[in-house]
Amino acid sequence: MKKALITGGSRGLGLAVCRRLLSEGWQVLTASRRLTSDLADLRRESSGRLEYRAVDFARPDEVHRFCEDAGLLDGFDAFVANAAVGTEGLLTLTAEAALRECLEVNVVAPMLLARQVIKGMLNRGGSLVFISSVAARTGFSGLSVYSASKAALVAFSRALAREYGERGIRSNCVLPGFLETDMSASLAAEQRERLVRRTALRRLGTVQDVAGTVSFLLSDDARFITGTEVVVDGGLTA
Repeated sequence: MKKALITGGSRGLGLAVCRRLLSEGWQVLTASRRLTSDLADLRRESSGRLEYRAVDFARPDEVHRFCEDAGLLDGFDAFVANAAVGTEGLLTLTAEAALRECLEVNVVAPMLLARQVIKGMLNRGGSLVFISSVAARTGFSGLSVYSASKAALVAFSRALAREYGERGIRSNCVLPGFLETDMSASLAAEQRERLVRRTALRRLGTVQDVAGTVSFLLSDDARFITGTEVVVDGGLTA
């Protein structure tokens, strides 16, 4: 049975990816700050194939303990770096603590986890998927720190594809647009309408739209795809 590590599986896209991979027969380990009721329900339904760990990815000490847990991160066929936090507001109004938290969660934690997971893939191959954002390609006012963190993942993923391709390890990024999530639900009606108008398909995406892309990149159908980015934004950046 194939094994996947997915960060941020408690809700939103991470939960959708967990659900999708479980439906395809994967064994899944997910980690997030807290166990939500939705994730607890999915764990009960998984027949023992979903394991959960509580990890605050903004705390380097917790990330290191998670990585060093004896044997926990060995033998994975896939790693999906999904956990992230957002920062919203002009750079000059962004507190240093918020800036550092964004970088710790969105950049440093995926790097540390990838370093550990790759060690177990060196003799068997595997697939890495980093969840970036269209903000890595297109400027959005008020998202400078978040955009920088997501652009860092793109560069990191490309370099890993070069470093470990000869060992059968693939590395790709998925760049979602605006999705129907808790975050978009908080948008004012005018903001939401403006985003929908900018999107070629005239709707926001769903987490299922993106989970399907992640599933494809982890599958054998994508065995010759590495070092690239797949944009899933309904034509927002077209």
